[in-house]
Amino acid sequence: MIEVLKQARNAFVWNLNTDLDNIPACEKWSKMLRKNIDDLNEAISKATHPPQRTWVGLTRIELIKCGVLPFGMSYELCQAIEAKLKEKNFV
Repeated sequence: MIEVLKQARNAFVWNLNTDLDNIPACEKWSKMLRKNIDDLNEAISKATHPPQRTWVGLTRIELIKCGVLPFGMSYELCQAIEAKLKEKNFV
């Protein structure tokens, strides 16, 4: 999909650069092409840089089910590890 968006944008850029700005009757066409190029650039940016997901930590029950807490690790230590992972992944 991203490749198709890029190809469409490149076609608009090529059309825009074929001396359309020098022809007064084509100003409307030129403005439309610029808008389409901007819209495609925005769509490409959104497709290649999706919004980051919100961090969701593990609950005490989930940690017990994973077998972490029964082995002597405190819930506070688990929270500290999750906080560090969050820091490293969302910087």
